Amino acid sequence: MSVVDGAVALGLLALVVAILTFQQVRSLGRRLERRPALPTVEEPGSGALQHVGLVRFQAFHDTGGDHSFALALLDSNGSGVVVTSLYHRERCRVYAKPVEQWQSSLQVTDEETEAIKRAREDDRAVDMAPGGV
Repeated sequence: MSVVDGAVALGLLALVVAILTFQQVRSLGRRLERRPALPTVEEPGSGALQHVGLVRFQAFHDTGGDHSFALALLDSNGSGVVVTSLYHRERCRVYAKPVEQWQSSLQVTDEETEAIKRAREDDRAVDMAPGGV
C-alpha cells in the first residue's frame, strides 16, 4: 500500500468516525427533546421551616458577653421548637420546648417568648433582651 492509499484510508476512517459521532449527537438531541420538563420550584409547604427568631442574652451576671440564646424555629402555623442555650464558664445547658400556634405548652422565659415573637414578626435581628434568665 502506498502512502497515498494509506492517507486515503485514514481519511475514510476519520469520515466514518465523524458520521457515527454526528449520529450519536443527533440521537442524544432527540432523546433530550422527548424528556419531560424539569419540575418547577414550588412554594414551601406549611410544615416547612419559615419563621426564625433569635435572642441573645447574658444568662448569668458573673459571665461576660451575650453567649446565651433562645432560638425559635417555626413553620407557617407557628409550630416547631424553641431552643435555649444557657452558657456559663463552667457549663452550658441546652433546652428545647415544643411550640404550637405560637405558644408553648411548657413554661417559657422572657427570652423564649421574645424569640417566638420575633419569629412571628419575621424580625431576624440579633439583639440583647432586657434582663437575664
